[in-house]
Amino acid sequence: MTRASVVLLLALAACRPSAAPTAPAAEDPHRAQVSTESHVDAARAETMHRLLEAAKTNSVAALMKEASPRLADKLSTTALQASLAELTARLGEPLGILEEQVFAEGESRWYSGLALHGQASGGGVLTPVLYQFSLDAHGRLDTLLVREHWFIENVRHPAEAYLPVSRFHLPSEGTWYVLHGGRARATNYHHGNTHQRWAFDLIVKRDGRQRERGSDRHRNESYYAHGQDLLAPAAGTVIHVVDGIPENRPPERGRAGGNGLIIDHGFGEYSALWHAIPGSLEVAVGDRVETGQRVAKVGNSGRSTGPHIHWHVSYRVPGETTEVFGLPADMTNLLVDNTWYEHKMPVRGQYIRAAARPKIEIKPVAHAPVVFVDL
Repeated sequence: MTRASVVLLLALAACRPSAAPTAPAAEDPHRAQVSTESHVDAARAETMHRLLEAAKTNSVAALMKEASPRLADKLSTTALQASLAELTARLGEPLGILEEQVFAEGESRWYSGLALHGQASGGGVLTPVLYQFSLDAHGRLDTLLVREHWFIENVRHPAEAYLPVSRFHLPSEGTWYVLHGGRARATNYHHGNTHQRWAFDLIVKRDGRQRERGSDRHRNESYYAHGQDLLAPAAGTVIHVVDGIPENRPPERGRAGGNGLIIDHGFGEYSALWHAIPGSLEVAVGDRVETGQRVAKVGNSGRSTGPHIHWHVSYRVPGETTEVFGLPADMTNLLVDNTWYEHKMPVRGQYIRAAARPKIEIKPVAHAPVVFVDL
């Protein structure tokens, strides 16, 4: 799917890279899992209810009357109505909600929900559709994404075309150098690993060096990355924590991930963050974390020869910590070599930094038949 650097995305099934796995409705257990009501806070539940009703009735006027000025400027009532009509014509009407999560990014309150679309009579196929939106400080609908998704349990390695539900962010502050990352074997050491196919290894470089000239290369404290804050890349619940493993003496290498944690972001998406300093973990199993919350300090434990962040996203069987396979994870609101991207998967050799949306005005394209704009 092409990513555009503007403020809203309304994406139809035709925009997805390839056909998603679906199953006959009569045999699909997902039908029994749907709920006709949202069970989150009142404001976001009401907005989701309005979106589903708009999809069913092809009436969006009431919804758009309560949109923020920014959203109203980017998306016309006519464009939204036409797009939802096409969505339901292709996939059927929304039957209920499969799964939903709420989270915060700054002052914005976000919602992600998978609704099941199909024929109410029970024929045909069932298709999950992602409804993702944010409410501004005044409770107005401010951004919106609607697109066909996948039954994740039917996705197979290497998941090249998978688009995550979670809005992943760089898991630290400041500028980082991508030592390993991206879609190709040439830029990503992890490419041949089923679990870590899409992993990132991130270090800090200043003037092309990982540590000050003349500093002791055998001391972890000499490296710029050591002791930096390790942040939750997206909201979720901590399901696994490892602590107490001593750090390595560079360039010696330990085993496994060392100290770190696994976060369940919902929708079958899990983050693993490893190599932290022993004793620096600030969370426990069962803790809820929000995007950007500090969870540990960057270190050099486990299979690591120097202080760095190892982060990868994977699908796991619910209730287990055993990895099934890695999932691609673009980062949101990212500066890559001083160019800002709404969504971007950086690769080896690039410098990256988390950054808010640039405060620029983007004019809508005149006479566009359908508005496709990005979150």
